[in-house]
Amino acid sequence: MSDQEDRMFESDDDDMATLTFQGAARQGDQDEPRPFDLADVPSSVEADDALPQSEIFECLFMSQDGGRSTGRTWEQTKVQSVNLSTLARTFKKGDKATAINLLHRRSVLRFDDDFYYDNEDEMLAWDASNHFLDFCLVVGGSIGLHALLPNKVVDHTFSIALNLCLPARLFRPKFGKLGFDPTGCMLAIGTGPSCEYWLAFCPQENLDDLDVANNVPLLSDRQHGDTRLSSSHFRMVVMFLAYALSKNPNLPIYVMHPYGTDDDLTAWRIKDVSNIYSQTTWDLRLTDLQELNNTITLDWDEWVADAPRTWKLDGWLLSRAPVAITCRYGQNQPIATATDQAHALESKNWHAERSYAHIRYVSVAIATDVSCLRVKRWEEVPNEEIVRQHGVVYDSPDPNLREEVDLDQLPHRHPDTRRENNIYDETGRRIPRLHGKSRRSTRPCGLLINLSTITELFSSYIPDHPDEALDQDAYAGEPGSTPSVSVYPQAFLRTMGHIQCDSVLPHFAPFISDIRRATSRRPRVVDLVDDQPLPDEYDVFGSAVDGTEGVPPVIIPSACQFYNEISHRIRPSAALHDVQQGRITSALAGAYGNAATKYTHNARIRECKNALPHQKYDNKISLDDVPRALRLENIYIIQCDSIKPEKRNGMSIYKDIIVPLARAWSHPNIFQILRPHLCVFASHAFPQVYQWTTFGITSLLERLWAHQLPVLEAGNKPRHEIVELCSVLERALAYAHTGNARVIASKLMRPLWLVQSLFEQGLPTFSPSVRLAASISNPISISSSDWPTSDNLNVPAIASKRSQAYKAGFHIELSINKLSPHVFLQYSTQERHCIVIALVALRSYIADVKALVATAIKKECSTDGKDVDLDVDHPGSNRDTDRLKSLQKWLACDHPLGYKDKAYEHLLRAVVVDPNDFSDGLPNSSKEKLSVHDFAVRICAMTRVESPASVAAPLILTAPSTAVFRMAYARMLKYAPQNSPAAAEKCIQRAYIIAANNLQIQHIPWHGTSLTTRNRPTRKAVYNSWVNLGKASILDPASSTAARNASHPVDMAAEAAKKAQASDARAPWAVESITLQSLPDFFARDCPPDEFTLDNIECSSDSIIMEIYEWVFANFDREKPLHKIALLAGIYFSQLLPDVFWDIKDKPSPHHMIGERAATNAIRAMPWKPNRGTRKGSTWKAQFISMVPAYIIAVYERDSPLRTYFSKKKAFPGPWNAKNSAKGIGSFNLVRMGLAKARSTRIFKGGVPLTDWILLTNEELAAKHRELMGFLQDRQYGPFKIAVALFGLDKAVDVGLTTGTYTNHPAMSSIALKKRPAPECDSDSEVEIVEEPTHKKQRR
Repeated sequence: MSDQEDRMFESDDDDMATLTFQGAARQGDQDEPRPFDLADVPSSVEADDALPQSEIFECLFMSQDGGRSTGRTWEQTKVQSVNLSTLARTFKKGDKATAINLLHRRSVLRFDDDFYYDNEDEMLAWDASNHFLDFCLVVGGSIGLHALLPNKVVDHTFSIALNLCLPARLFRPKFGKLGFDPTGCMLAIGTGPSCEYWLAFCPQENLDDLDVANNVPLLSDRQHGDTRLSSSHFRMVVMFLAYALSKNPNLPIYVMHPYGTDDDLTAWRIKDVSNIYSQTTWDLRLTDLQELNNTITLDWDEWVADAPRTWKLDGWLLSRAPVAITCRYGQNQPIATATDQAHALESKNWHAERSYAHIRYVSVAIATDVSCLRVKRWEEVPNEEIVRQHGVVYDSPDPNLREEVDLDQLPHRHPDTRRENNIYDETGRRIPRLHGKSRRSTRPCGLLINLSTITELFSSYIPDHPDEALDQDAYAGEPGSTPSVSVYPQAFLRTMGHIQCDSVLPHFAPFISDIRRATSRRPRVVDLVDDQPLPDEYDVFGSAVDGTEGVPPVIIPSACQFYNEISHRIRPSAALHDVQQGRITSALAGAYGNAATKYTHNARIRECKNALPHQKYDNKISLDDVPRALRLENIYIIQCDSIKPEKRNGMSIYKDIIVPLARAWSHPNIFQILRPHLCVFASHAFPQVYQWTTFGITSLLERLWAHQLPVLEAGNKPRHEIVELCSVLERALAYAHTGNARVIASKLMRPLWLVQSLFEQGLPTFSPSVRLAASISNPISISSSDWPTSDNLNVPAIASKRSQAYKAGFHIELSINKLSPHVFLQYSTQERHCIVIALVALRSYIADVKALVATAIKKECSTDGKDVDLDVDHPGSNRDTDRLKSLQKWLACDHPLGYKDKAYEHLLRAVVVDPNDFSDGLPNSSKEKLSVHDFAVRICAMTRVESPASVAAPLILTAPSTAVFRMAYARMLKYAPQNSPAAAEKCIQRAYIIAANNLQIQHIPWHGTSLTTRNRPTRKAVYNSWVNLGKASILDPASSTAARNASHPVDMAAEAAKKAQASDARAPWAVESITLQSLPDFFARDCPPDEFTLDNIECSSDSIIMEIYEWVFANFDREKPLHKIALLAGIYFSQLLPDVFWDIKDKPSPHHMIGERAATNAIRAMPWKPNRGTRKGSTWKAQFISMVPAYIIAVYERDSPLRTYFSKKKAFPGPWNAKNSAKGIGSFNLVRMGLAKARSTRIFKGGVPLTDWILLTNEELAAKHRELMGFLQDRQYGPFKIAVALFGLDKAVDVGLTTGTYTNHPAMSSIALKKRPAPECDSDSEVEIVEEPTHKKQRR
């Protein structure tokens, strides 16, 4: 016992109280508006790059040792320990400077005895007698409102408010069972105290066939889509309900036209045909609700049959039936109370609440509070009192092993261990023999779960009952499946916190089986005469009742979650914690908003000025009697159709199912298994531990807010870096209180070391790049050069969920101070700045174009604008579904305004309504054409600083990108030439052209042909009019018509995409999709083939290799002759695969290798063979199209990292040689292709670069370029002649014959087997094709 607690116990016994635990709810508990789910986070703080929750669990078992302090990396940083008492003292003293300084240390928390107790401490008094109902979902089993109807004939107090104005409300429960997919079939019809009333339109098949309903996934599987009714279905349902209510003479509701005035649902309003909306809600008495239920039950089928044919075209109305559902959550209502009177009264309440004869499923969350109190001493309970109250007592809870106990022969404590000798009553419940004594002011201990051992709890069960091992229905999940446990560390404690699991503890299996045996109807075997129908009570299961597996289990254990009760009390739901809202970040970032968001921004500032979020939390836990118990919540599903008929009522369900499940937690078999996994904090340490461990973070937030508040009040904007660092701090604080990985913005927080520190050690640690100041002035900062970025364009990693205009502005500002060193190196620094800024602006524009298209198409395809579940094949799939699927594929493309990855085809399928119009390509009613230069000119004209033109297509007036373009123009002016405005704008236009080519923008939205209100042509960009930025040829109308009327089925969208791409000089292309015969048409395009990319090279972890490849691709210039030759060589080299090696038997003799010319000619004459000796060859062509040109450029360019390395080491890097030689790429094949010259026989082993082999001179390269480019002009035999020049006549003919990729020259092919290149060639860099007979070889 701690000294502090000893001092607390220094009082008379008059101040002591025997421990009693009441079952009533704590005063002041409030109902929750939503189910409590540990996995919930607000969408406003859910990170786009969040980490999976499983990563936290995996990090629990990582070493915390760290390394010696030898460097600035996370692994090299020394780990130091810090006591919890140190953090407590720092907080109580208000020493913010010390707390902030600790954030630069890699610290592991150690617990003091004063704050943390062993869970086996004999002075701890445990109690698990308080049980609560936190969630109840009731699903009807037949058509009607049975879930809403009470089990009463009359009740003058009953009333329900029917509300048909809730079509947008989502069905949110995440646990339970419906027996059908709720996608698109749920309508909220009213609310009550902590209760929602729903009308579900269940598939008739699921109502009629219980097997179908039982096989539907649980809500916890989260496989359903948007639950709301479509607009048309909602109108149908309202008309039916209006019709049903109008038949009640006691209600003033009328319907003039039961199905409206027109078959078209959009041609009339409900208010025109009924007064159902004359008031928002209709109060229904019990008799009114009963009357409505009868009308729905009796008239639904007839009303559907008489409905207009157009209403039934999609099959929805014909296949559905209305079923009532009620959902109660957050009740925190006590159940299974200890007193018999309360128990009996609660049973009657359950019985009166509803009749369960027409209820199919009841899903409940039953919670038990486990509390712990440290006592001063124990007092023995007299044996006579125990015998008088319990009668016979036993020494074990197991009825198969227990024996009756004589209490006079069994002492209260064991003489050696001094532990209590436990005894049990008839039901197996432990009978306390000792009563703890403590002060009345003593508060319970705080309890958390030991996360590092929790998996043992879910996997270490050995059943005591002999038949329980085979009872799979008593345990959730498939037989033999492993429960999935998610851990949620609390207060930066890493191994202590909350858990959530997709099953209940396996130790509940005996209790569930006992309940099943007591309540489940038996499988029936019925002997019937031929054609005799089954009795009514047997109809539920049909023929499936025969046999032992005929009855589904009464109880299905679904899931569980364990959490401290304080988490349940300090927030209205798991997703609405004060510190989980990002309020400070919102107040700072709101300065970047517009006029529409100004009110919200000012409200956020006022809110934070009054109190910061963590200060509100501190106020909530300042009460001495805050809850500290551990809440153990199990979710069960009761399948009412499996209950015995005599027990299918509320009283029996409560007494025989609910109460036994609630009381199971206090059973010794359960609690003794659970106890070793509990973490016990002293009452004065919990929940204060949250304040202590987060004090450094909250201190920084307070100082940051104090520093930025004057900036906001002056109407200025905080720097982007400040906003993001504030978001990082708030996310770290949210993680401390929730343990939810979805608040972690990994791309920013990992480089700052927060991900590693929070997951691997617990306490937060910032990297040295983050500067933490003890003063209020600029308390936290990071230089632009150290800001974490992604990809080659240095896109800044961000944590706040802000608009794309904000993100683009941040990127532009960062690019000014941190220009990427790997892109556009062929341009000057000033030009590179402009290009990067233009790229940022165009990326924002692409995002707006995607939003423009997606919004319009979704609105056209679904009148209510909600998403369609595209992963499910809906019956009667129509054109709208096909368009939405194509839209989804287009949105996923990396270059949606280009041709790559079928982006054009997907866009065409989404935009064009009639498939017969696919052959015309993307619609462009104005028939205008633009070049990419025209595109750049229009952007500049509409966004320049002075005298800008009106915003029109292709820009989108109200989109964020328009503001980004204006910002980009102003920033680029700083880097543009200053001699004249015209020169500056020309520089900016060029930047946009380069950026557009980089982003493969080939077509952009254009304006339509409609007129404005003033009868002027509209200039507004629309989704269904496009203009191409290449020189597209005009399609022949006759051919288009022929394509439409072709008798053979043709994929016209794909064909249109190919035509558009083939006629576009800027369109990307791929070697794999063409033949070398057509290469002249593609090689002259503005872009290299798709295969020529760094992504196709499997770069090793060696930094020099990555540096070389990045340099090559960043500096590739199609205008350079060397680069053209290299690219052409790579394309042709890929066609030889796998024949890119040589055979040892073909190696020329040394005397044929004397001299540069002879050695070169001898090597060029060697046959091309596959690599038979090893498996180092490759057949992946795309890799060679990238690697071969990269090798040639890196070798030739004097500024490349490879040549820089060579100038220092006089050799190429070993990993570079190894990687390329394994693919047949190297000096030897450069010589064979005529791109280098050999000097000695050492070249067969690679040789010394520029010594054993040398490069072509500038003049020789120029001649080689003229030769190859001249061949490209010959469209008939030029591709073949290029192969001859690179590989020799024999191999060129062989490739043409075997692959058909180009047309062989007939005359040259006929002599291929007899003719060879002359051994004495006049040029070292050319292959001369001669017609003379080959000279005979001289004898040695």
